[in-house]
Amino acid sequence: MVSKEYPDAILIQSPENLGFSRAMNAGLDYLNQNKLPCDYVVFLNDDAVFRDESLVGLIQYLKKNSHVYAALPSVFSGHDQLQTGAGGYELSLSTAFFYFSGLSILLPFVFKGFFIHQKYFRNKGIVLEVDWISGVCLVLKGKAADKLRFPEDYFMYAEDVALCQEIKNFGKIVYFPSAQIFHVREKNRSFVYSSLWLDSLFQYYKLKSGSKKPSRLWFLKIIFMGGFLMRSFGYTVVDFFSQKNYQKKRKELRDYIRHIWESFSR
Repeated sequence: MVSKEYPDAILIQSPENLGFSRAMNAGLDYLNQNKLPCDYVVFLNDDAVFRDESLVGLIQYLKKNSHVYAALPSVFSGHDQLQTGAGGYELSLSTAFFYFSGLSILLPFVFKGFFIHQKYFRNKGIVLEVDWISGVCLVLKGKAADKLRFPEDYFMYAEDVALCQEIKNFGKIVYFPSAQIFHVREKNRSFVYSSLWLDSLFQYYKLKSGSKKPSRLWFLKIIFMGGFLMRSFGYTVVDFFSQKNYQKKRKELRDYIRHIWESFSR
């Protein structure tokens, strides 16, 4: 389909599913091996589309700010629904607690959460410096692209968090709210893939904190479990007092809790 409808596009085909990191690196390798000059590289998920021409504004912002090397637009997962997990601050016990406790929503500049609350910064039009941004639409300056690679320890998820730690060696990373994309997100993902983001994050945290401190990983998992429990209870209350039905969401949260609990014995 791509070859037929977009004959001018360079299509890199693979006989197998390489995972996100290796697939993105294949594109970077192609650029470098063929010495193709580029001012910017845009990593874009196959189920994400730009809602308008706002990418132009994001690129112009990067041009004017030499100290900024990567940016992410607002990420919508519904008509007016902003996606959780677009970007945030470095994963730690405190940033995880601030997010799951809701403190990062109440006072976002005081309690910096692992995930930012997109709605707050988009409504106020605040260009926010963060520690990481999602690979769903990661715009990177070309002069850094030939020196960076996504870590291939991850099949998918958390590779963008790890990559951003390398990007920060070149310059700053920002959330640019006035640009926007729509992330369709697969509706029929298997639980294996929907829970993989947890395993990848825990793997990243384990590598970052070191094997000498396994208790830190246990505490992180407990914070995640507690956060999911609080959200499940909240959805139950909303279901009881309104016409809304969050049964599917509550099941997903229960599956996450069970998955984390089982990971303690793995």
